Amino acid sequence: MNPGLLDLILFSEKRKDFLLLLKEGPKDIEEILEKLQVPRTALLPQVKKLKEEDLVIREERMYRLSTIGEIVVEKMQPLLDTLSVFETNEEFWADRKLAPIPPHLIKRISELGDYRVIEPGLSHTFDLNEEFVKNLSSSSYVHMFCSYFHPHFPTLFLNLARKGIEVSLILSEAVYLRLVEDFKEEGKELLSTENSSLYILEKKGVKTPALVAAANKVISLGLFNESGRFDRQYVISFEPRAIKWGEELFEYYRDMSREITIK
Repeated sequence: MNPGLLDLILFSEKRKDFLLLLKEGPKDIEEILEKLQVPRTALLPQVKKLKEEDLVIREERMYRLSTIGEIVVEKMQPLLDTLSVFETNEEFWADRKLAPIPPHLIKRISELGDYRVIEPGLSHTFDLNEEFVKNLSSSSYVHMFCSYFHPHFPTLFLNLARKGIEVSLILSEAVYLRLVEDFKEEGKELLSTENSSLYILEKKGVKTPALVAAANKVISLGLFNESGRFDRQYVISFEPRAIKWGEELFEYYRDMSREITIK
């Protein structure tokens, strides 16, 4: 797609929305005006520009995408979805380390969809986010990767397992050592629970997220900021495709991990 076409499409919401509407199929002008909720005088000059670039064809009162238009719009949608993810919280993403997300998943980051960024309030800076805990606790399974330690994690893991929730954990070596050294009883009980499994990340030198939690109802993602700190801001999404994306990220780290069993 040449820069001229990019400018034509991306620098006008009316042109962009018009093309995306025609992706559904041919439309007459009255239906287009009704669905886009724009005046005829504002839309028609934009449509003229699209026709001049052979992206749109008019046949009597019907408008449709040309063959070129169909190709362009098909390629345009993933770009727009990706831009939407970053534009929704520009400051958040600008200060995050994205290297822990493997290339095949960073290319599909648009699958996070209609996500939100949640962060602790001033009076709950050192608590686990209530919404985060609530959503995990109401799931039938929880798959979680952690490379930072929170003192409430051992209790959270145990409470989930005691509820009969399938719990699969991947911990960095440092987090695992904190668990078994400072929370011996909780670690022992967790390892002995039939519906829980525990892995240690074995691959050395790999850059990791702070947290990935994928459950059947929600995905949460925590990333270190550019200073290497985790400020307890989480991306949270309830969309099925986002949950699938989170599962794949969890599995990516599980493939680099070793399962721990009771001897």
